[in-house]
This record gives sequence, structure tokens and C-alpha cells, in this order.
Amino acid sequence: MLAALLASLLLVTSQARAAVVSPPLQIDPTRSLAEQFGYAPAYTRNVPGFDSEGRAYIRSRVAGQDDTSYVNALTTDGWARFDLIAALRAAYPDYVDTVGAGGMLSARIEFDTQDRAYTVLTIRREEGEFVNVLMYSLDRCRTWRVAELPFGDQPAVFDGKYRGNVACEHFTGHNTVDGPPFIAVWRTIEDWPGSWAARNQLFVLQPYFVGDDLVVPPPVRVTDRFLGMLQAAGDSSFAASTVRKTYFTWTEVTVPGQGGSPVYVAVYDRASGKITSRRMVARAQPLNDCHATPGICLDSTGVLHVVTGAHNQPFRYTHSLAPYDIRSWTAQKFVLSSGYRTHGDDTDGLAYQTYLSFVCDPRDTLHIVFRQSRRGVDTLFNGRGYRALCHQSRPSGGSWSPSTVIATGIRQERYVNYFQRLSISPSGKLFVSFSFFTQDLPETLWPYTVFRQRVVLVSGNGLSWRFATDEDLAPPPPVSPEPAPDPAPPVAPAP
Repeated sequence: MLAALLASLLLVTSQARAAVVSPPLQIDPTRSLAEQFGYAPAYTRNVPGFDSEGRAYIRSRVAGQDDTSYVNALTTDGWARFDLIAALRAAYPDYVDTVGAGGMLSARIEFDTQDRAYTVLTIRREEGEFVNVLMYSLDRCRTWRVAELPFGDQPAVFDGKYRGNVACEHFTGHNTVDGPPFIAVWRTIEDWPGSWAARNQLFVLQPYFVGDDLVVPPPVRVTDRFLGMLQAAGDSSFAASTVRKTYFTWTEVTVPGQGGSPVYVAVYDRASGKITSRRMVARAQPLNDCHATPGICLDSTGVLHVVTGAHNQPFRYTHSLAPYDIRSWTAQKFVLSSGYRTHGDDTDGLAYQTYLSFVCDPRDTLHIVFRQSRRGVDTLFNGRGYRALCHQSRPSGGSWSPSTVIATGIRQERYVNYFQRLSISPSGKLFVSFSFFTQDLPETLWPYTVFRQRVVLVSGNGLSWRFATDEDLAPPPPVSPEPAPDPAPPVAPAP
């Protein structure tokens, strides 16, 4: 009894200590987060998804890049574990394990408007065959069913060109996931000139329900010049749906001299199952680099917002000129134009952004989180160069804010990646899940820092962040109705 009480007090104390830490959060990758900050939460440290009540659901991850096995959900009895593997074994008796599910591919739990849950996985079977699946739950993750998706025959691994195969739409603030999420699948055709390029065939599909059974229709071909989609870091949604249409974005390979890789937006009609229109809306730099994975969001008025990804270049931003209409767009503009000074003059230097995470809050403020290379613009590391996890926002009708630092290491590092993901709750809370990885550590510690030593921070506006507690991941308390005013006293009749 005494030991249990002490453990409970330690957890409460740890969460209380963790909650007061404010950015920039400086992480020592050689020490545990509990040692440094008292951060030892009971929940799995991964990107949270939310049901209609605002309750968080988090898919498990461990030190390896491949494994997941359950969903964490906060109940009245604490954090429960809802198994995923039993449904996979029932559907595939020769199931061996999951592939890329520890963070290299999709890691999210998504909900539709009826609180049915979904998650995308790639699995391996005994003969070495890979299969893509969409798992779905009709009872908020307690039990699961399995539907097979196309193109699982290619191994879902990061090989520099990110040969992968599957992604799904996720909630970004105003998109309506009315049924199963919109799915992208792709397969490699050939290598393409460039260190981070391959030419792929891109297909999309919209699953649907017949009764309680999920049906996967044949995929619709989009392009044979798809550059690829990087999900391990950034992981912006490629699609934003309404009840009738889905708007989705992608980047294509091209030849030099075009001003950058073309970024497209297309419209998928959910009733007919056809792509009805498409437009090129921006160009991304560097040329033919899969780090330039774009993201798309709807705001509350129906305006579409697109941010291109980049690889140590400025992100570029554009939005549609009319609601729910992809025909006309603003001229693309840099999201950031400063942050890395290479000379001793008074300019703000260059903008180096990589790995886009992108959502839109209830006030129609856009939020992005990304890795930024910084030098000579603040007092950290005495002005020497470093890579930080950073945030920017853009209020409705306004301009992009300056970049603010969320987290860094405790020293100047050769290479840093945060493998971050950004999500938003129905009430508008921002959650960023990330780890601090540096190649300056022995390789034996790499899996620990990348996949296990993760942090989940929460923010109301992106300006300040703190460690997420159970209260942040629980449904908000019900709002008591305003008491009715006392009736006015009767007026005595005039004599």
C-alpha cells in the first residue's frame, strides 16, 4: 500500500513538475526525460487523435521503427489498452508483424463524425509479403476489424527516396471526415534524378460502409509523376474533405529550369468517385525532393490553404480566392524569409525550413511546426548554428508570424531531426509529438532517441507550450447552463 501511494505521488509530482517547463525546451538525448524534466506520463507518447467528445486515443509505439500493438485511451479507470493484433491475426492467420508503424509511416488514430475509429497499417506475412490495411472500429477502439488496401507489395521503408505506399486524411481543424478517411496509395515506377526523388504512380480511393462492413473501391489513378510523400517527420494531411467533396494535394517530379517541383490540388467527387478538376497552385524547392511534401487545410469559411514542404528552403504558401473552389489562387509567398545569418551584417539572413506539420484552429488561424536551421538571430549557443523545432502562425487575413523556438538540444549538434507530428483537438488545443534525434550519439542510442524518448506538448495558441497532462487529453468538463434570471417582482396596480 505504501509503495503504491509513493508511486502515485511520484507520478503526480512528475506531471506537476513537467507542466511548468516552458520553451525553448532543451533536451539532453543521453538522459531520460524523467531525469531532466520529471516527465513520466502514463500515456503512450505519440500523436493523439480525438473523438467527438475530445477524448484522446493514442496508438502505441516502442523503441523500434516498426511495431505497434494497441491503442491507449483515457477512461474513468485510467489509461486503457485496446488490442490491435487480435483482429490482424484473425484476418491474416499468417500475420508476423507490423512494418513502419513505430513512426516511419502513419501513426494516427482518426475518427469520423459518427465516432468510428480508423488507423492505417502495413503488415508482414510469413512468406515475406507486405499488405496495406485500413483497420476500423465501431466501438471507439475497443474492438477492431480489417479491410485490405491496394499496393502493399512494396516494402514500406525509408531508403532516402521514401518508397512507401499508403496514407490517409487526418483531422486538421475544419475538414469533415464523414465516414472512412480518404486514402492515397502509390507505387514506384522508376528512380528519378536527385538524391531524394523517385517517380511514382499515385492513386486515391474513398472507402464506404455497407451496413457495418467497410468496402474498399478500386483506386482512381491521379498521376504517373508523383514525387512521393514523407510521413516520418511533418506528416501534414494530404487531403481535406467536406460532405460531398475531397480536396487533395501532391507534388510531382519535373525537369530542371521549371522554378521548382509543381504542387497540385485536385477535387474528388465523393458521389461519383471521380476526380473532377485539378490545378497547379505552387512550386516547391528544392527540385525533385520528397521532403517537399505539401499540406492542405480548410478554414471555417471553406477557403483552401496550401503550404508546400521544403528541404532547408522556405516553405511557400497560397490560398484559394473563393470558398470550395480550386480555380483561382493567390500568388505563392514565402512563409519565412529569415533565421540563418551567414555574414556579420544587419540582415536577418536566410530561411531554412524542413518537415511541414500543418493545421487550422477554430479561429481560422493557421499553425505550422517544422525544423528550422538558425544562426545568429538569438542568444542560444552564442549565435552559432543549430536546428530547432519551431512554430509559426497566420491569423485569418493576416501575415505569417516570426518563427518561435519550441525545442532544441542542449548543445550545438551536427544533425538533428525531431520526427514531429502536429494534431488539433475538436476544441482547438494544439498537440505536438516529437523526439530529439542527433547523429552525434552512438548508433546504439539512435532507436532510443528517435522512437522511444518522445515528448507530447500542448498549447492553446502556439505561443507557449507545456508537457501534456491527462487533463489535456481528457474530454473537457461539461459547460453548466446559465441559470435562468429571477422573475421580476409583480408590479402593484395603480390605485
